[in-house]
Amino acid sequence: MAKKTNHVLDIRVWDVEHGSAVYMSAGKKDVVIDCGANSGEDEWSPLRWINDSRFGVNKIDYLIISHPHHDHIEDLDVMDELDLAPTILQRPKSATELVEEGLEEARENNREDYIKDAEYYLNTLDEYDGDVETLPSDPAWAVDERTIGRTRADGGIPTDGVTFHNFGSSDSSLGSTRFKKLNNLSRTTVVNSYGFQYVTMGDIMSQGIDELKDNSSAMAAIEDSEILVAPHHGRDSSYDEDLVDHINPDLVVFSDEGDPQNPATEEYRNHANGVEVKHEDTGNTDTRYVVTTRSDGRIRINASNPDDWEVSVSGRDYSSQKASTKRYERMT
Repeated sequence: MAKKTNHVLDIRVWDVEHGSAVYMSAGKKDVVIDCGANSGEDEWSPLRWINDSRFGVNKIDYLIISHPHHDHIEDLDVMDELDLAPTILQRPKSATELVEEGLEEARENNREDYIKDAEYYLNTLDEYDGDVETLPSDPAWAVDERTIGRTRADGGIPTDGVTFHNFGSSDSSLGSTRFKKLNNLSRTTVVNSYGFQYVTMGDIMSQGIDELKDNSSAMAAIEDSEILVAPHHGRDSSYDEDLVDHINPDLVVFSDEGDPQNPATEEYRNHANGVEVKHEDTGNTDTRYVVTTRSDGRIRINASNPDDWEVSVSGRDYSSQKASTKRYERMT
């Protein structure tokens, strides 16, 4: 697909209310992290949006499911419908039994929306065998061969570039309930673009955070990152001051429709360095420490390296905007 920006990495954090959905154009690759969606009166599918709008995404090179709670996999029925099964998949493999338990419960309660998504997760995604030639942890994976000559004078594959590294527990017993156990299986993903770092942690809670802090490789990878997507939608139950200080973010992102009085919001704000954020609707900029999909809408991050990155937000109603396009009308 065509690049949308002059930057190497183009990230969009969608407003999917209580949920998580991120699309990235990383070099020549299309990446999705979590598959939340809007349901009910404001129904909207990020996967349908990137497939049908000017993005024109007809394949997903890399899909990361932080953990399979429904607000992170709600768009999987659309993935199935549009045949967007990923080439490469990252998910917590030890979550399978917990998802099977949830699916059995959903069938007993006729929760058709969850049934479709969980069945696709178990029957299609969970069968992924991981047999690929080059992994996203290798800088060569996202390189656009057409620009290699401009990346290195000798025209060779760079040893630095856009990379993806994932960390997380395989212990499915962390927590007193199935809800907490799934949260604590959340993958922590570090996206690195020539030194610029974006860290997202799913819905990891205190027990999972403690395991992460004991993982020296993970702690080295997340240290001094520019962007932190707050774990568990910024909930106070997943706030860990030592961890946030270690990450030392310039900006914290909340993906949630949640409580504006959440006490963790101020804690994150006090531990972020601040960055200029542009409001696409007005053209104005201001210094922000925390941005939220709840109040800011879609959040966009363009980055090439630690010295060349920018953040913007757009409060436009994407469901209405999309419904008004001719291409979308042909789909409905």
